[in-house]
Amino acid sequence: MKKYLPMLLMAIIMVLGMSFGTLSFAQTTPTLSCSTGSSSVNVNEVMVLTASGGTGTYFWSGQDLNVTNSSGTQFAVSYPNTGTFQVNVSSGGQTAMCNVIVSGTQSSSGNLSCSPAVQSVMLGQNATFSASGGNGEYSWSSPDLTIANPNGSGFTANYASIGLKTLSVTSNGLIATCATNVFSNVVSVPTTPGFPNTGGGYGQ
Repeated sequence: MKKYLPMLLMAIIMVLGMSFGTLSFAQTTPTLSCSTGSSSVNVNEVMVLTASGGTGTYFWSGQDLNVTNSSGTQFAVSYPNTGTFQVNVSSGGQTAMCNVIVSGTQSSSGNLSCSPAVQSVMLGQNATFSASGGNGEYSWSSPDLTIANPNGSGFTANYASIGLKTLSVTSNGLIATCATNVFSNVVSVPTTPGFPNTGGGYGQ
């Protein structure tokens, strides 16, 4: 038995070596992708971009964008000129690209508009909007806000959570939508107690 022991040990080592050699470490991070909410938009209209895959933490950057501390699954952009604009999203060492196609201008005749179409604020900072067009009477609504006064030609919102927020204004049967990218503060924000997302209209 003793003379076979070295051979047995050698066989075990070889088997273990083969087993470890066949182990594979699969890529566990899903492929990062960026998608647009529509094929194209008009000048000064909102385009919503959505990221998926990666690590679930996203950072946005792009052409003609002055964005700092950007994060979130969704990101909104708008452009004042026609053309194709590139927006990048990165996550977990990967980068994906969306092309935002701005194909035309809106007619101002009788149209309702909410401006700015897109803005970026830090958490807790006010976002301010204005409406024009329609019949001069405006009603504001948002799934992200508790609204104290839904009427008026202007609107101020304060958000207590980061991410993409949407706000709609209606007038004379027309509807227009604005978007706000809410970014986290560099300074940590207390989570308890939380502050409600609030907004209210002003002006008539």
